[in-house]
Amino acid sequence: MGRQFKARCNQCQTEFDVREGGGFSFYLLHCDTCGEEKVIGSEEIKAKINDQNPALAKSEKIETIEAIAGACENGYYRFSAKARCPKCHSDDYSPAVDANGQVRMTFYD
Repeated sequence: MGRQFKARCNQCQTEFDVREGGGFSFYLLHCDTCGEEKVIGSEEIKAKINDQNPALAKSEKIETIEAIAGACENGYYRFSAKARCPKCHSDDYSPAVDANGQVRMTFYD
């Protein structure tokens, strides 16, 4: 399950949108250097590897999907990489609150 929310950078206070986690039919990875996101459809993965292979260990599956995702011009797309502030490129952020002090977050699958 994934989520989307407005974040505030803890370094420069810039607000930006963050999406974390994939969904039912896609994987979401971020560049480990600039934070750019890349979406890869499950069908694309299944066309390149047998996604139903129980012998494929979770770590091997993650490594294979990251290899398929490839490189960003600044780094590599990784499951473990976080989104980054578009202004200062920090990955130190918190969910932003609205005028009512609420965090608005959308969950998707």
